[in-house]
Amino acid sequence: MCDADDPALITESAFLEFPLLRTERLVLRQLRVEDANDIFAIKSDISVTVPYCVEPYWKLEQAKAWIELVQKGYFSRDNILWAITLKGEDKMIGDCTLWHLDHESGCGELGYELAKTHWGKGIAFEATSAVMNFGFSVMNLNRTEACPFSTNDPSIKLLGRLGFLLEGTLRQRIHFRGRYYDQMYYGLLKDEWEEQQKHRKVQSLNEK
Repeated sequence: MCDADDPALITESAFLEFPLLRTERLVLRQLRVEDANDIFAIKSDISVTVPYCVEPYWKLEQAKAWIELVQKGYFSRDNILWAITLKGEDKMIGDCTLWHLDHESGCGELGYELAKTHWGKGIAFEATSAVMNFGFSVMNLNRTEACPFSTNDPSIKLLGRLGFLLEGTLRQRIHFRGRYYDQMYYGLLKDEWEEQQKHRKVQSLNEK
């Protein structure tokens, strides 16, 4: 158990001004009320929500309520969620988040979702890589977790590409639509991420 006087390990600067992230193809920005229609389009798609055992949205008000929930989570320092957009376009095509933040232990959980029209283009990997790098290098996270269900093969493959290691399985953890689903627990440490990034830089230089 942590002592009440233990200092917070997560850097507070991430919550003083929202961190805008840019990659080769993407801009990851703060969620806005104006994103409600785009969010509804994503979260009303059964192919997007069912893999993480959530029913799709059926009304726009749900998207608006979700925006409010996300914004409250940021101001209370419980999460940081980025809206994923393509460079040169402001339309939200997905989101990526660090949530369930444990400030005393320097730990957070990675979450992500992407509109089906943008699957298979490497966008999820590009966005999550930027968020992971920010989490470890700027927020000072020591550990990041992810908890996909065993039937969510694309999510499991993405975590493997990012370097996450399977640490355990909670058997029949969730009951959804008449059946039980195993939940997989993955983890990645800061030093593992940094070593992986060094290896990728060397590999990139060798390929030039």
